[in-house]
Amino acid sequence: LYLHEEWDEQVIHRNITSSAVFLDPDNNPRLGCFALAEFLTRNSHGDHHVATTTSSVRGIFGYMAPEYVESGEATPMADVYSFGVVVLEVVTGQRAVDFRWPEALLLSRVRRFVERKKPLEEMVDGRMGEEEYDRRQLRRLLQLGFLCTHSDPAARPSMRQIVSILDGNDELLNFLGWKKEGREVWQRRNASSLSLVRRIQALGIH
Repeated sequence: LYLHEEWDEQVIHRNITSSAVFLDPDNNPRLGCFALAEFLTRNSHGDHHVATTTSSVRGIFGYMAPEYVESGEATPMADVYSFGVVVLEVVTGQRAVDFRWPEALLLSRVRRFVERKKPLEEMVDGRMGEEEYDRRQLRRLLQLGFLCTHSDPAARPSMRQIVSILDGNDELLNFLGWKKEGREVWQRRNASSLSLVRRIQALGIH
């Protein structure tokens, strides 16, 4: 929230991944790895300049928003997408990309799970016992992860809304809803990433 809205410059991180999150001595999470970040200054009206489109896409595969992969335009909503992937990694205990699975992308596996209408608890990291997590918080995190990783950036929550939801604002979460999208729509918007997965799998890389 501070990076996107509250500092004089707007910072688009472009590299939010699980490996970019560190714990301080008090076990508070801190975001690092700012090498790819874009800093946008405010104009005379107090608004941030719009990020320019670059010719090369920079980031970690599996965390990059589909519109960023296609256009190279870094936006706050692309950071929101990456944050959502990290949330789903934390809940499921699975990596964003894992070529040991037929569906290498975590988001693809999560979508398939939801489509089959299985209990959400079955998505939780198997290393955690039922007594180690609150089901209400689990559902909140999963729904937030789904919202953040929607392939349409306009359907994603802002960082301000994310903070409010993490603070327990279930009313806002319910207002935003699940915003499901059909598999054909999702596959079309993620065509570049899915194509890369198929090429890597064809090479037998794991």
